[in-house]
Amino acid sequence: MRRTLHTLLLVATAIASTACHGEAPETETTPAPASTSASPETAPDPRDQYALAHAIEEARRSYDDLEAALARTRAAWIDREYRWELAYVPALCGPTGPCVALPFDHLRDPEHPIRQGWLPRLELEPAQRRQLAARCEGQTRCVLDLSGRLSQLELSTERPPSLTLSDIEVHGARPSRDDESWILGSRRTVAARAPEPAVIKAG
Repeated sequence: MRRTLHTLLLVATAIASTACHGEAPETETTPAPASTSASPETAPDPRDQYALAHAIEEARRSYDDLEAALARTRAAWIDREYRWELAYVPALCGPTGPCVALPFDHLRDPEHPIRQGWLPRLELEPAQRRQLAARCEGQTRCVLDLSGRLSQLELSTERPPSLTLSDIEVHGARPSRDDESWILGSRRTVAARAPEPAVIKAG
């Protein structure tokens, strides 16, 4: 009985002490302010489609180790963002189905023609397709300034290269100029590579 009374006395003393002095205030933790500085955007890889064509051509010259050379080229280009100029042709990019673009202006360097037959596939939302059709209405070829991620790149020893650009943003569109030829074998391309006729002077 005495032990019980002693315990009750201790409990009562503790309660009274807490009531008199109060509990220690809790320390409030102020959250750190959120950073207002946005992380800088990653600039697109400066290499263009002509550099890719050159890299593929160089890899294909590695006859002794062709598969490994193509694999190294793919690893150096895949999953990077690029900003390229490509030719949009309405017949190759309709409201539905695959959408491909013409990658090369063959008058850019007519002395070194590009003979690789690949057409980049463009992953576009339906709204983007409608916007491109409106921008390029009435034009046979419309040159797009766009950026996108090279999400798919297949380099085979037996098949032409295959590639896809995803997460596309179109920065601008313009008509194809007279000093451009986005079709290999067109009259302008052939004329640009034709040798100058020999001039025979009368003796």
